[in-house]
Amino acid sequence: MKATLPLALAAAALLAGCEVLYDMGQQTALRDCEQMQDASARTECRRRNSQDYRDYEKQRRQLQLPSAASGAQR
Repeated sequence: MKATLPLALAAAALLAGCEVLYDMGQQTALRDCEQMQDASARTECRRRNSQDYRDYEKQRRQLQLPSAASGAQR
């Protein structure tokens, strides 16, 4: 049990690090959106770049499931 605690903490720190990097990328993209002159392009850019990390991760996992399932059936 003692060995699993450091592993769990490391996994949590890694996941938190990914979230921080994702958020930084999102903020950079949103700043770039603000530089767009066309209002409709700016709105679309904001929409594309405003997804929360947890929503992104959930969607990413859902997209991976079909390919993982087909690989298991081979």
